Amino acid sequence: MNLVHFSQFPNSKVDPFLVTSPHSPAYNCIAWAFGDNTKWYWPDPSTIYYWPNNVPREINIEAFIKLFEYIGYKVCENGEFEIGYRKIAIFVDPMGVPTHAARQIDNGLWTSKLGSNIDVQHSIKSMEDGEYGMVSIYMKRSNSKI
Repeated sequence: MNLVHFSQFPNSKVDPFLVTSPHSPAYNCIAWAFGDNTKWYWPDPSTIYYWPNNVPREINIEAFIKLFEYIGYKVCENGEFEIGYRKIAIFVDPMGVPTHAARQIDNGLWTSKLGSNIDVQHSIKSMEDGEYGMVSIYMKRSNSKI
């Protein structure tokens, strides 16, 4: 078991990340939470990265909510594990700008892609108050849509 902590995520010192895959520049956290490990998702205005055509190409929480609504997620109250549902968490910086997304896994923990780096399993607490800020929105969908 490869437990690590990163200085960019101070809470990971007491609640370490579990490394679950090697470094890969092929995809990012948004793609990983979306369920795609083949491309980099980001709503950049210059259209360098992938973003679905029917989702506003804007870097704001509303566009990220619409991205996940596109595949059946709906905003929900919290990140508590619910049998029969898959959840995602959208993180924002102190200005409310989206920075990261994580996907809940079957054991109630979360999985994230750290930029072009590794994938990790973690708690929400270990990710918060660090480089990606705080969770702004939780969303869920039925597992039957996976």
